[in-house]
Amino acid sequence: MSIVKLSSKGQIVIPAKIRKELDLSKGDKLLLERRGNEIILKPIVKLSRLRGVDKIEGASEEIENMRKEWDKEFKARQ
Repeated sequence: MSIVKLSSKGQIVIPAKIRKELDLSKGDKLLLERRGNEIILKPIVKLSRLRGVDKIEGASEEIENMRKEWDKEFKARQ
């Protein structure tokens, strides 16, 4: 767990260790979700990072599950 500070512009810095572990870089997008008093940030997977994933055994099922989860999250925000 890390402690971050909110700037005067409402910005936070994600610690380098976490950015590296999640392979996040400048320009990446995150989905922000509020659950009561909690803020959840989820990286949005770039399609370019999924290149070749269909060749991994069982990947199509996992991708379909991810798509359903994303669809559910985006519909809940509309």
